[in-house]
Amino acid sequence: MTRFASPVSALIICVNEADMIGPCLESIDFCAEIIIVDSGSTDGTIECVKSYIAKGYPIRLLHNDWPGFPRQRQFSLDHATQPWCLSIDPDERVDDQLRQSIVAITQAADDKIRGWYIRRRDWLKGYGYAHRWVLHNRLMRLFRREGATIDLTARVHEAFQVPDETGTIEEGVLLHRREISVEEDLARANAYSSLKAVTLVEKGKKPGLVRLVLSPFGNFLKFYLAKRYFLCGRHGFVYSMSVMIYSFATEAKLYEASERNDPV
Repeated sequence: MTRFASPVSALIICVNEADMIGPCLESIDFCAEIIIVDSGSTDGTIECVKSYIAKGYPIRLLHNDWPGFPRQRQFSLDHATQPWCLSIDPDERVDDQLRQSIVAITQAADDKIRGWYIRRRDWLKGYGYAHRWVLHNRLMRLFRREGATIDLTARVHEAFQVPDETGTIEEGVLLHRREISVEEDLARANAYSSLKAVTLVEKGKKPGLVRLVLSPFGNFLKFYLAKRYFLCGRHGFVYSMSVMIYSFATEAKLYEASERNDPV
């Protein structure tokens, strides 16, 4: 497989990812173009990226002050030139099977499917990558550049969208590895739930007592049982509980904002 030969622009947004971005770049060395948008790293990320540029990686390193997740991703998309785009975060890696799948898809003449969902296998602290029988989350990450859009009103969990038919890549996964403690996970859930609640308020979403009570528990059951995180033992239980806490915090903040009649 020829390096840097697939007609794909990898899209990466980052800040202070010196410990993560190297393995990510090495996993996407099949891409003809790698767009990296940095918003002000101070930890050696820029130096790390430049070392890969010196090795011949087709990287375009750009700076853009942080405008929020969706606008930063849109900025990266605006600078892409290849017909296909792969959206990937610095703490993710393309495994060998996924690499082969992407190369095959982007070299095929058939353009009926414009966007592909990719399964992401998460790393659970103390356990490792989630059990292979877990139903990993599907994310829209590979798509035709032409016609792709992103919801600029979303403050978190933003995703690229395509206007036509989509599919799911069955062979291969994104490996998502980031060691975070329970304390860090809860802090992130608190921050992300605030962003999500603001988005819901701006879209006119009204809170509901039934949803406040049932949505958190429903999300726990979805991940722990339906997605089979119980196969990961107590680590899967903790992971599913963190999803439940995020869901509860979002609904509670939406309820609180509605009572105050102001933003979260």
